[in-house]
Amino acid sequence: MLCVNVWGDAAIGFTGMDFETAVRERIPILSVLLNNHSMAIELSRMPVSTERFRATDISGDYAAFARALGGYGERITEPAEIVAAIKRGIAATEAGRPALLEFMTSKETTVSRYPRES
Repeated sequence: MLCVNVWGDAAIGFTGMDFETAVRERIPILSVLLNNHSMAIELSRMPVSTERFRATDISGDYAAFARALGGYGERITEPAEIVAAIKRGIAATEAGRPALLEFMTSKETTVSRYPRES
């Protein structure tokens, strides 16, 4: 059975050590990390702190973080790499190893809202 965890780059800052637990306890979870180097949805809400302190900027090589902890980690930068990377990540979990696939994305600031706000 495949278990998939989906994170953003801000979320891993809060719960990233859960990946260490998965490595230590040999829990083969596939973590998909969407990395846009920003808390992009917060840009319009935090203009002063972003300008003065870069408070919404996030950086890190989370695939390297996963490898350093003993898991499988891969950074995906090109759309053409997505399918093959997912297959490699699944193969790592099938071998009993937690895997983190870090997908580099753009900074999107528009979010869907359902039901639609009036």
